[in-house]
Amino acid sequence: MRVAKVVLGMCMAAATLIAVEIATGQVTLPGVFSREQQGESVREITGDSPAGSPDKAAPNAPAIGFIDSPSATCYQPNPNQDICYINWYYLSVSAGPNYMITMTVALNQYGTLANVNGFFQTSMYIPYNMLGQGFRVPCGSLGAGGNPQLGNAYAYTIRARDSSSLSSANYGSVYCPAYIP
Repeated sequence: MRVAKVVLGMCMAAATLIAVEIATGQVTLPGVFSREQQGESVREITGDSPAGSPDKAAPNAPAIGFIDSPSATCYQPNPNQDICYINWYYLSVSAGPNYMITMTVALNQYGTLANVNGFFQTSMYIPYNMLGQGFRVPCGSLGAGGNPQLGNAYAYTIRARDSSSLSSANYGSVYCPAYIP
């Protein structure tokens, strides 16, 4: 019993000394701040972060930007058909210092229609022609989407996610021209 108390006392003393040493910033703590692997390729952000030392702090917190998605457009190539296409002039997002992993485009009635993946890049730029003509949807009759001058209305969601699982999203809606037989 006496030996157990001595061992316990020594452990408590050692823990106290370690805690004091860490609190004063005399110990560096090596660590992996970020690690990515795709197939056999691996990237890591590592460094020493001395505890309690503000002049050698960990890297700045990562940030993901807003998604830039100007000019959501619904157009009808042939007015004699109830076929419209929804597209954007471009879609763009960036993150730093992390990498962009994915960007998805979804329409309310149809779910996810596009999923673009990144590969060790800090930004994504998707021009209008990368999505072909756009996403095919019915134009709808006059007033079908709530606007008496236009056809169907479609709500969209654009989401992006970076390598640290930060995400960004844009929501909006677009009206199509009416199909008038």
